[in-house]
Amino acid sequence: MFNTKRRVAAALIAVTAGLGGALVTAVPATAAPAFAPVRTANPGVGDLQAKLQLVLNTGASRADRANELEAGEAGLPLVDQVGGVMAAAPSSFKWSVQGPVNVQGDYMTAGLQTSVDGFDPWHFDLSWRLIDGTWKLTREAECTIAGIAMLPCNL
Repeated sequence: MFNTKRRVAAALIAVTAGLGGALVTAVPATAAPAFAPVRTANPGVGDLQAKLQLVLNTGASRADRANELEAGEAGLPLVDQVGGVMAAAPSSFKWSVQGPVNVQGDYMTAGLQTSVDGFDPWHFDLSWRLIDGTWKLTREAECTIAGIAMLPCNL
């Protein structure tokens, strides 16, 4: 009995760690799914980082990527170009979304830090707009990212 409890506890810890620390419990089957996706009303830095990574991942679903952009499908050609520039960047190039995250109604801002080894980091402001229940990268922010990649913005 004691070993069974230990195995269950270890499995629960492993599942919890795999879910980023969120504790999830299984319940008997009901009309609603047991593991419904969690939608954050006000995303944090990690959420915004994941959203931006999806947008810039040219190997991800185009529909999923377009859903993250205020410009929708029309914004994909520009972020595809940015992805190409990033692929050619030196391996020491790094970027990350930085706090604080500021929300005012349907408009949210956060910082973007980029760096290359041997140089001071650069800081930019990015914005998202809440559209149909999803925080979408604004056209303005997409143009900021294009400018970082030294690309003209045509949105």
